[in-house]
Amino acid sequence: MDRYLIVSTDGHAGLPMEGYRDYLDARFHEAFDKALPIQREMTRKAEEKFLISDFNDNWRKGIEDDLAGAWDGTVRNRVIDADGVAAEVLFPDGITEMNAPPFGAGLGLRPWGIDPQLQWAGARAHNRWIAEFCRQDPDRRIGLAIVLMLYDVEEALREVKWAFDQGLRGILIPALMGDHDPYNHPKYDPIWAFCQDHNMVVHTHSGPSPDYNFDLPGAVGVYLTEFAWWASRPLWHMIFGGVFERFPRLHFVITEVSEFWIPHLLELMDVRASVKHTSGKLGDFRSNLTLKPSDYFRRNCWVGASALFDEGSTSVRHDIGINNVMWGTDYPHPEGSWPHTREKLREFFTGMPEGEIEAILGGNAVDCYHLDRKKLDAIAARVGPERREYLAGAA
Repeated sequence: MDRYLIVSTDGHAGLPMEGYRDYLDARFHEAFDKALPIQREMTRKAEEKFLISDFNDNWRKGIEDDLAGAWDGTVRNRVIDADGVAAEVLFPDGITEMNAPPFGAGLGLRPWGIDPQLQWAGARAHNRWIAEFCRQDPDRRIGLAIVLMLYDVEEALREVKWAFDQGLRGILIPALMGDHDPYNHPKYDPIWAFCQDHNMVVHTHSGPSPDYNFDLPGAVGVYLTEFAWWASRPLWHMIFGGVFERFPRLHFVITEVSEFWIPHLLELMDVRASVKHTSGKLGDFRSNLTLKPSDYFRRNCWVGASALFDEGSTSVRHDIGINNVMWGTDYPHPEGSWPHTREKLREFFTGMPEGEIEAILGGNAVDCYHLDRKKLDAIAARVGPERREYLAGAA
């Protein structure tokens, strides 16, 4: 094929806030009506902090109509066609278009401070909608269910099973664990087992963090230094906890966490697991593992590389594992490659070996999500970037 297959592993979709009411159980409508104006105001303030007006206003020029693709399937297909994307993994949305799920169940979800029953209601409202949205175009939309598995394992497992039955392809779990049992606790094994046996991919995504006082000097810099750590923290709990030892076919993805630091993390975990002098005094804490931590990562884990994918990311791709890095456009967020994906490909992929380009843009996602390559190639033959035009000079 003379075009590349792009599977964006970082897309976002969500209803305008008021639209989620129709997907809530009726018993939560009163609470929703009270919470909606509060959620709007909190989102407005968050947007002021993270999207300064000059940047935000300039970014929106000429693309306002395209932003409706966050919830309008017709617009979405038109937009991703123009961007050269055949299929997308769809996370809930954030602050960009006032379309996060209710009751704190969106990307920034925290397992504290909100009634778990209400947070579950918000998560299920989004899950119902995203399942419906993906059924409109199941070959191009890879939907994820929000699963609040820290509260109650049996309830969470029921939601995972429901999501599978509805055609969703994975789950988004809380990255922040608070004072709940962390992900190295064996009690979560029934969820890992079901996800492994039914090819449901487990995800975390950047966004959640503890509270920061952004009125303090340098607070945004502190957040930018730490955000990837919070989103990735379940990874080392699962590796050292033996989750991938017990479930060798489980797939786990960390998304939009930047990539340049990952080789250092893998080295750190391998050193700690080697039980050298500095950690040997703590005993054989890796007796439940038969592989090095980096081996579990390369067998079971992937990185959804999107908003911060640049020359720093491409330079460490082999250290991460060329088969473990997946491209994402982050549509419709302003920090990703959309609507300039084709230009970004020329900037960062020209000269890269052909097989590596194919793997990062789409092949790795096909493997991770067990996608139908034949169907996606047919879409890519229509919309994908032409190799000779956009990636001339690749070896």
